[in-house]
Amino acid sequence: MLVVDLVAASGALLYLALGTLKWTLGRRGEAVYDFEAAVNVLLYTVILQVIFSAADSIAGSIGIPISLNSAGFVSERLNESSLTFANASRLAVETILYVQSERAVLASAPLTSPFASVLGAATGWSVTELSIAAVFFLHLSFASRVVAAASQYLALVGSALLPVPKFRRWGSSFLAIYLATSLGLLYSNSVTAKAIGRVHRPSPFSPADWVNVASIAGETAVALGEAMTLSAVALSLATAAGVGFAGIFEGIYVNFVRV
Repeated sequence: MLVVDLVAASGALLYLALGTLKWTLGRRGEAVYDFEAAVNVLLYTVILQVIFSAADSIAGSIGIPISLNSAGFVSERLNESSLTFANASRLAVETILYVQSERAVLASAPLTSPFASVLGAATGWSVTELSIAAVFFLHLSFASRVVAAASQYLALVGSALLPVPKFRRWGSSFLAIYLATSLGLLYSNSVTAKAIGRVHRPSPFSPADWVNVASIAGETAVALGEAMTLSAVALSLATAAGVGFAGIFEGIYVNFVRV
C-alpha cells in the first residue's frame, strides 16, 4: 500500500525533525523519545509488510490465491463470496420445497398417501439440516457484503495507524478485523462453492429425481452441512487469531535507553 508507506515515512520524518529540534534545545530526554518513535514507525512499516506476506502465504496454503495487500481486490472477492453464500441458501430452500412438493403430491391421492409419510420420515433429518443451512448461509451472505464494503477502509486505516505509537492499538485492531474476517469468509466461500458444485439440483420434470428425492436431499444436506461446519470453525479460528494478533503489537517497542 503506497499510501501507507508515504504516511509512515512522513510520520518518521516528523518525529525525527522534532527529536532533532529538541536535542539542539537541550531537551534530550524528550528528543530520545521522538527518535524512538521514528524508529518504531519504520519498524512497524516493515512488520506490516511481513504481516501481509504471511497472510498471503496462509491464504495460499488453504487454497485461496489472493494478495491481502490489495484491499480493493479482496473487496471484490468478498462480494463474490456473498453471491456464493446466497446461492447456497437458495439451493437449500429449493431442495426443501422440492421434497415438500413431492410429499404434497403423494398425499393428494389415496393410493399414494402412505408414501408421503414414508418420504417425510426418510427426509426429516435432511430437511432440518437444510433449513439450518438456508438461514446460516443467508446471514453469511449479508455479513460478507458488509465486510466487502468496509474492508478497504479497515485495511487502509489500520495500516496507517499501526506504525504510529499513540494509535497503534486502534491500528492493530482494525487490521486484525480486516485480515481475520477476509481470510475466514474467503475460505468459507471456497468450501461452499465446492459443496454447491458437487450436488445435484433436482428437476420437477425428471422422473428419476422424483424417485431419488430422499437421496438427493440427503446428499445436498451433507454437502451444505459440511461447508457450514467448516465455515463456522474457520470463522471462529480466524476471530481467535485476530484477537491474539491485535494484542501482540502492544509489546513490540524499540527503546534506546535499554538498547
